[in-house]
Amino acid sequence: MNTVIFKTSVQSRIDMIGVKPVFDLLFGKKNWLFSFEDKLLKVMSSVPCADLVKAILKDNGVTSEELKLG
Repeated sequence: MNTVIFKTSVQSRIDMIGVKPVFDLLFGKKNWLFSFEDKLLKVMSSVPCADLVKAILKDNGVTSEELKLG
């Protein structure tokens, strides 16, 4: 399982309303986490998913940047 982390432009919980059901369906409720404190989204996936996550966020008006680990 790989973890991908994104810095996002999310300002409030309202920004996440559209993406929550999609992420729950694609990754499972326990495989993604959003921190409102630092606006970071962590996604755990066994397949590459960065482009898909960015597209879903963009479709919901959220800009994002993948943070490279290491």
